[in-house]
Amino acid sequence: FQVVIDKHPVRFFVHKRPHVDFFLEVVSQWYELVVFTASMEIYGSAVADKLDNNRSILRRRYYRQHCTLELGSYIKDLSVVHNDLSSIVILDNSPGAYRSHPDNAIPIKSWFSDPSDTALLNLLPMLDALR
Repeated sequence: FQVVIDKHPVRFFVHKRPHVDFFLEVVSQWYELVVFTASMEIYGSAVADKLDNNRSILRRRYYRQHCTLELGSYIKDLSVVHNDLSSIVILDNSPGAYRSHPDNAIPIKSWFSDPSDTALLNLLPMLDALR
């Protein structure tokens, strides 16, 4: 996809992690899904649109402007999503991004184009048990 940044068109090539469409479809039946990314909105919104794929399961979205900048890193403050943090879980590959709320985090390893990756499928039993 292509976005315009500072009046310049920039093309991005983004690959979906294996099983992400199935994962989102299943988990969206259990939870309200929210996108919270440290990416700029122009990019993060385009990626979220691709993931949502016109299913309207990723309606609430938070971007870099909703993060706190600490020591050069963007921290996701989950209280902007909901003030009752007991009902919030964050799935993230960057421990620094959720360091303000480590008890709410489910870490996931970064994905680098491994087609045999099953990390999202492996999370389904735990996410099912939490509801």
